[in-house]
Amino acid sequence: MTKPAGSPQYVNVKEPDRAPGSELDDFDAVYDREFDYVWRSLGRLGVPHDDLGDATHDVFLVLYRRWNDVDRSLPLRPWLFGVARRVAAGLRAKRRELPSDVEVRAPEDPNAAKRDLLWKALDTLDDDRRTVVILHDLEGHTGAKIAALLGIPVNTVHSRLRLARADLVVAVRKLGGPR
Repeated sequence: MTKPAGSPQYVNVKEPDRAPGSELDDFDAVYDREFDYVWRSLGRLGVPHDDLGDATHDVFLVLYRRWNDVDRSLPLRPWLFGVARRVAAGLRAKRRELPSDVEVRAPEDPNAAKRDLLWKALDTLDDDRRTVVILHDLEGHTGAKIAALLGIPVNTVHSRLRLARADLVVAVRKLGGPR
């Protein structure tokens, strides 16, 4: 279980969901294969860059503890995303309790400013809308798949997606993004 040091690049690599089956028999292999996905998901869910390592560790700690409870007939990524969503929500709740005079680091790469703007805009959305827009627009899942994952009607998914996109445009403008 090694990875952090520098952390992964933020590339949107759309890997297919896999039914875990026998591939979930080796925790280390699952950790290596899904680390980048969990890291990206947590970042998109609003976890600050400095906290991504700990949050990713927390997600895999939950997987390790629940190893024997994971349904091996289902894809693992939606389950990991659900855990990541709860970890991110917990961190956001803690962040609200902390003083807001924390210094922000300068971006390290040319896309960092755009990524940070998107993350700040995503952070303004309520959890339901944020989850739907991340799963659809950033992870590439269909409305039907999101509906099944979240246990909500497909029409609700599309409604949340439409509202989330409108909210994102407003949030980006308020945060000083392109008009």
